[in-house]
Amino acid sequence: MMGRLIWLMGPSGSGKDSLLSALRQREHSQLLVAHRYITRDANAGSENHIALSEQ
Repeated sequence: MMGRLIWLMGPSGSGKDSLLSALRQREHSQLLVAHRYITRDANAGSENHIALSEQ
């Protein structure tokens, strides 16, 4: 069976983490989550992410 690529994007506070958490509980054996890339400073919060810049 071919996999699906789903991009989960939205503004801060829109529920992305809640949705990912629910999906991980429901589809834990089939769901792979890519590393997060976030467009804000690396020291902004404690999320596990890679900060991107315009450079």
